[in-house]
Amino acid sequence: MKPSLWIVQCLVLLGLVVAPVGPGLQAAVPHLADCSFLNPLVPAGADPSVVFHDGAYYMVQSSGTGMSIVRSETLTGLNPVNAVSVYQAPTGQPYSYDWWAPELKWIDGQWVVYVAATDAPGNNTLHRMFVLEADTDDPLGDWTMRGQVTDPDADVWAIDASVFEHDDQLYMIWSGWPEFDSGFPQNLYIAPMSDPFTISGPRVMIGEPDKLWERSVAPINEGPQAFIHEGELSIVYSADASWTRHYKLAILHLTGEDPLDPAAWTEIGPVFAQVPTSLTPIYGPGHNSDPIPSLDGTEWWFLYHAKTRSADGWDDRAIYLQEITWSDEGLPLLGDPIPSEFAQPIPSGEPCGLVATYAEPALTEAEPFLDTGAAWIATKGSFSVAARVRLFDLEGPDAFVSQEGGLTSNFILGYDGEAFTFSMYDMLGQKSVTAAAATPVAPDVWVHLIGIYDATQDLLTIYVDGEPQGQATFTEVWDALGHTIIGAARQRSRRADILSGGEVRDVQLFNGALTEAEIEAIASASPD
Repeated sequence: MKPSLWIVQCLVLLGLVVAPVGPGLQAAVPHLADCSFLNPLVPAGADPSVVFHDGAYYMVQSSGTGMSIVRSETLTGLNPVNAVSVYQAPTGQPYSYDWWAPELKWIDGQWVVYVAATDAPGNNTLHRMFVLEADTDDPLGDWTMRGQVTDPDADVWAIDASVFEHDDQLYMIWSGWPEFDSGFPQNLYIAPMSDPFTISGPRVMIGEPDKLWERSVAPINEGPQAFIHEGELSIVYSADASWTRHYKLAILHLTGEDPLDPAAWTEIGPVFAQVPTSLTPIYGPGHNSDPIPSLDGTEWWFLYHAKTRSADGWDDRAIYLQEITWSDEGLPLLGDPIPSEFAQPIPSGEPCGLVATYAEPALTEAEPFLDTGAAWIATKGSFSVAARVRLFDLEGPDAFVSQEGGLTSNFILGYDGEAFTFSMYDMLGQKSVTAAAATPVAPDVWVHLIGIYDATQDLLTIYVDGEPQGQATFTEVWDALGHTIIGAARQRSRRADILSGGEVRDVQLFNGALTEAEIEAIASASPD
């Protein structure tokens, strides 16, 4: 008989986690003190574009000559490791190379992507906007290139297009040059559309980099995104040079009636820029997504990219996630970039608390490990792993619970031949940190273990029978997307530490760091 696995998706409502548990467990967990995540969400990426549709999040990224899309059931789960390549541009076309900032949209019941591209590597002058359409209602399927999207009266350099609807009219906004080969400045333009593929009127300039903070390095306005809240329309855009720490965000707010009237827009800024800090700086934050709802619709978030180094260049950009609010006037309030050291609460509605259990029958020498087939812990934030274990011999090493992520396991709750341990590894498996229990290990005795990673303090703690036994500091946080394994681990791409001469049962996996009261309740619960 195969071991049974009960998978529980939990909701956090009014501060309470209500979750059924598998057989053999008598204690439910009433509350999780900390369900959090750490930035950057994506360690290497730029120009994030995300759509929430039918209960899932979709993010598109450029490969340089095509695009890939990742689907996730949570905002914090967006990771290009799981991306699907959906389109590769053929050679010999005006859109074959230098794909910049693809923008994913769901418009009138169809998926479309707008992207800037050119005919040859480095031929920036011929960058134009192109549009693709998904062949089906699944954005991870095939796509068809529909062609160039052009102002009929101005076939000039254009990038960073985005499309939105306001008062039943479709509009495109983008960054462009005044003339065919004029170069700087990069201005912001808007034009009406008759459908998602056709501009139906001349472009109108609504933004130009005429303020010192928009042109301290280079006169640039780009990356415009529509933020619409309670009927109020704002365009959040990026200003100054994207390859420097001077990149920042500003707002054009529609204070008049007609979006095609330049005088109807009021500039506000800068509103989101690098803040001096003794913590890890976020250099040059810019080119953000549209506002994205949390799973339960009670919060709004946005993604943006920023540099991780102060030196000029584009090769160090990462993608960050942060909550936004709105003013009484409907303006987006972005706050300041939150340093990477600060754990943020996960978006409302994302699984928090007990996410999976495994109880009976116990793993044995005859069937030493179980591959659950999924990653049940969100390792970018706080998490807790509990298990009841018994060793028949003390040779070790043995892994009781682990989660894989490529070359190595992200964490292992186990026994190293001398002590019970809770260990975490960097994504290459070259660095490890271990919290080791002080309690002597005896054979043929059931012991309850809990390993907790608290992202708010970068702290690992191992508990034995409800008592804290060892701690360690871990800072190499990464997103392990491999399977959760009971009774084994992975080291250097190979199965390791397979449970031999022991048993494990009553496994509980939590998103979030358990409180002391919860630890006591779980550890003292009696198995069947």
